[in-house]
This record gives sequence, structure tokens and C-alpha cells, in this order.
Amino acid sequence: MKILFDSSIIVEIDRQNEQVITILKDLVNKKHELIISTITVSEILTGSYLREDSEEAVVKAKEILNQFTWKDFDNESAENSAKLFSFLIIEKKEKSVDYPDILIAATFLTLNCDYLVTLNKKDFLVFPRIKEYVLDYKELEEKIK
Repeated sequence: MKILFDSSIIVEIDRQNEQVITILKDLVNKKHELIISTITVSEILTGSYLREDSEEAVVKAKEILNQFTWKDFDNESAENSAKLFSFLIIEKKEKSVDYPDILIAATFLTLNCDYLVTLNKKDFLVFPRIKEYVLDYKELEEKIK
């Protein structure tokens, strides 16, 4: 199973959320592919560089990020993001979703992942093409039992 994680899940790892960490270890043991977009990498590293202890924070962030497979935001993802953003504009919902989340949703479509795991489901449920695949970590835990 290919599972794409957004930034909110990475933040939970940094916060030592034991439930999230246990679920991720279980996924690795079951040989699932744990993926993050380079968009997520950028978001997490930006937050790390903004901290007063940035050197230490960046090292810690990279340790967490390197446990995932990084997927580049490529040409196909760019086209998918244009389609998703156009949909939001047509539906007059363009202000309801942060732009990085549009890019992550596009990456999900491009990679044909099984699930997109986030704590911010509302940011992704606006997209009809992916809403049935958007889970929080507790819902993912139920799926993998």
C-alpha cells in the first residue's frame, strides 16, 4: 500500500505522539510505502529554519523526514495542481484551502496513492476525486488492522 502523509503527521512525530509513531512502525513492518511530497519537506524545513534553535531543529527534522520516501513535485503534479486549483476557483472555494495542500493533493493523484493521511482532513475533503481516500491517523490504524 502507498500512503502519502502531509505535514501535520510529521509534526506529530516531532511532538512524540506515541500513537502516530506506533502506527508508522506498524506500517513499516508490514512493508507499506510511506511517502511524503517534497512540498511537505519544504514546509517542515521552513518551520525548522524559523526556530531559534534552527541548527538543531533542522537536523532533527531531517532525521524524521528521511524515514519516508520523498517524491518530487513533477510536471504531472503541476498539471494536477492546476486542475485542482481551477476546480476550487470555479466552486468559489479557493480561499478555503492553503496552496501547499493543493500541491500535496496533486501529488497524491499523480502517485496514485491508496491513502492521504492528515490531521487537517477538511483541507482535502473539498476535492471530490480524493475525499474517500483522506484519513486521519486513527482511521488509518483501523484500515491496517
